[in-house]
Amino acid sequence: MQIKNIFLSYIYSMSATSNRVNQELLNIEIAIELDKGKKIAEVAEIFDLKISAVKAIAREMESTRLNKKTAKSIRFTESEREILVGRIEAGESVENISAEAGVKESTIRRWCKQCGVSVPRSLNQISLAEQKEIRDLLEENDWREIGQAYNISLDAIEELAEPAHRLLDSDSLSFLFEILREQPLYPAKKLCRVAREAGISIPESAVSSYRKRLKVLGVI
Repeated sequence: MQIKNIFLSYIYSMSATSNRVNQELLNIEIAIELDKGKKIAEVAEIFDLKISAVKAIAREMESTRLNKKTAKSIRFTESEREILVGRIEAGESVENISAEAGVKESTIRRWCKQCGVSVPRSLNQISLAEQKEIRDLLEENDWREIGQAYNISLDAIEELAEPAHRLLDSDSLSFLFEILREQPLYPAKKLCRVAREAGISIPESAVSSYRKRLKVLGVI
């Protein structure tokens, strides 16, 4: 019995190691594509990943570059500060500017306040109701105008522009596929209720976006 436990423990350990190595190799491939100058959304599409996952790798890359630099106090001229604040005003996120410039987010926010610039909201600062509203508007309106109207960052716009169904796991997508293929006009609200009864949580926005996707593919 003890030998069996040791053997199983070894197998689990090997499996975990293999998964970790595969993830590291994937991260390297993603980093290579980003270094080539490809956009985050483009890389996410290539590897069939969420935009947020690729962004996390991009931030880690930038953090690694900063850590390799000689540790010293970074001083910015007034002109350099104005440029950074200008990029924030144009919609870039505080998080990205902070990682790139090697300066604290609180410092950048203070600069923005001194210049009278409103810091764009990140995705986690936007309510679910607003997210749905913005997604609907993005289908027929210019994303720049939407970003300014709702005071949200370009990163948040990118993530909201990503089809809601891309955030679902394979089981949820399979569930949606089966129902929509059989009942393409099934109301989203009722479908979500049926899903909850089956122990699956699916937002109405994901139903709508996946229905559109299946129509484009000619499945329904």
